[in-house]
Amino acid sequence: MKSRSFLISAFLLALTSGAGAQSVGRMLQDDFTNAGKDILGVWGSPFHASQRDWLLSVAALGAFSASMLADQEVSDWAIRNDSSTFFRGIKPVRRGGWLFSGKYVVPPVAAAYVVGVAIRNQDIRDAVTGCMSAWGAQSAVRKVTYALLGRARPDTMPDDPQNWKVPGGGWMMRSFPAGHFANAMACATFWNKRFDLGAAGPLVYAFAATVGVGRLADRAHWTSDTVLGGILGYAVGKEVAKRSLHRDRERERAGAQAFVAPDVTGITLGLRWSF
Repeated sequence: MKSRSFLISAFLLALTSGAGAQSVGRMLQDDFTNAGKDILGVWGSPFHASQRDWLLSVAALGAFSASMLADQEVSDWAIRNDSSTFFRGIKPVRRGGWLFSGKYVVPPVAAAYVVGVAIRNQDIRDAVTGCMSAWGAQSAVRKVTYALLGRARPDTMPDDPQNWKVPGGGWMMRSFPAGHFANAMACATFWNKRFDLGAAGPLVYAFAATVGVGRLADRAHWTSDTVLGGILGYAVGKEVAKRSLHRDRERERAGAQAFVAPDVTGITLGLRWSF
């Protein structure tokens, strides 16, 4: 309760602080407008893809196809070792774990954004909205795929990795591609590409990987679904990070305004920074 009161107070303080500083309304407008543009930018990226991009797409499909050879064996291994120390250790990110459900993840993320607005910190706000954009962009792609092409989950057809359906079906036919892993990889990639995380960078990727591996033991996805979900999340997170970095550089250029001021003894040259 105390932490909630602090966040509310900080947000109200931001609403009434400092003339000349960017208003809360403008920050919200800019952040969510940019988030929408990022999502549309990801969806439109195939129309602007280079030859290298298409070659990478072909390579991704090749990796997906090759990993299908291991679908049954890896699924059987994960199921056999479901009660091992490793799989029990990553229980929080697995089905039923407290990090699996959005109701435990969204509130602290929303609180971080409120703090970012309250202290007018662009990086904190970008960390939240960038992850949100990456999630929204790849989530829409997955849902269209689920509607068009269904694949039975391992807990539905444990001995048949190649049970496909056109068009797709309900929840039990939504194995392809792996959604939770795509979400985690999209955010992990955005944060790594957008910010200098240092030693924490590999840890963020490792956390995302545990989500993907955990879903194998949950019998929710085949190995190839996980491979493609990871590739999708990485590609989307990287694209959103590129767009966010471009805006950050534009803000830096706009903030450093060269000026020339007359002086009693001559001319004074300098830089004026706007925050």
